Amino acid sequence: MTRDADDRPNLVVICVDCLRQDHVRGDAADTPFLDALAERGLAARSMFATATTTSPCVASLLTGTYSERNGVHSLDTGRLDPSVESFPELFGAAGYHTEAHVTGPLVTETGLDRGFDSYRYREPEESLFTEFQETLTERLSTLPTPFAAYLHLWELHEPVSVPPAFDDPRYGETPYARALSALDRRLRALVDALPEDTLVAVHGDHGESITARHSPVRLALKSVRDALRYYGGVDTRRAVRWLNRRRAGVGPDVPDHYIEKGHGENVFDFVSNVPFVLSGPGTDDVTVDSQVRQVDVLPTLLDFLGVEPVDDTPIDGESLLPPNSVSDRTAYIRACGKSLIREANWQRAVRAEGHKFVEYVDRDWDEELYDL
Repeated sequence: MTRDADDRPNLVVICVDCLRQDHVRGDAADTPFLDALAERGLAARSMFATATTTSPCVASLLTGTYSERNGVHSLDTGRLDPSVESFPELFGAAGYHTEAHVTGPLVTETGLDRGFDSYRYREPEESLFTEFQETLTERLSTLPTPFAAYLHLWELHEPVSVPPAFDDPRYGETPYARALSALDRRLRALVDALPEDTLVAVHGDHGESITARHSPVRLALKSVRDALRYYGGVDTRRAVRWLNRRRAGVGPDVPDHYIEKGHGENVFDFVSNVPFVLSGPGTDDVTVDSQVRQVDVLPTLLDFLGVEPVDDTPIDGESLLPPNSVSDRTAYIRACGKSLIREANWQRAVRAEGHKFVEYVDRDWDEELYDL
């Protein structure tokens, strides 16, 4: 499908760092705007990130490829491979103005700025809970059209700051849920200010562990575990599994693992299952329940907007269109965060046919196979 120049809606991709699937369209947080967005557009509820730390996830989102192809292996390992075309290059070649507003680890040294007409980096303290909301809203309302913009938001990343008006149990049991409830209102205001013919995609790069973040007992136990496992190479999995099971059901009703810090350290579902919603002109109310992957996002956007990739552009993902024909796709997931201390502690997983296989490539440890 191709679109005439006068028939191309704008596109805004909103990537919320640490956004968990189980906190969208559920009771954990109060998110009427995100719920409504999903109810009137395409929503994938079983999408899995390619990694559980930001830079490789965003590289996969922007290129439709895995780290082994795009070259961005972790937060500070690798740079976008010149042979891989990305979101701004593909949309720019189709006549779109391309712009990014980013923060956190998405510095220019990653190469992820390549191809954007404007790549604006800000400090993590600048969020939609500050004056940055007004700055971003004004900027988006004056972009040349058609535009394809990528926004990377930091409001749910640790340390979470909850606006006082939302620091109340009715907005969630945890600070994370309350911050998401507050962010939901800011997102509504941001999207309402966009030109009417704008397609909006909301996505999470990876999830996060949120229930026992600041427990001094957990922090002490985790420090011991980290020293043994990450520095000493000791296989602590049996003891950690026992402890996680003992603590299951204690505290907020959120499927976390007690001992884990969160993103970057593991490939569990709570940190790898992320939401994806596409809503706006021409979208239908449809939910994709089949298992899909983060690398499928870019092909879906290109397909929907009729942007043709260059013939030799390598893309690992597949479009989610038409959504009713999508069946389960094998998901490949990596844990490669800084908290793992060194590459010897990285993990790889494959999620397929109701199972998840996990291996520790540089450790002489038994693999894991989970019946999901």
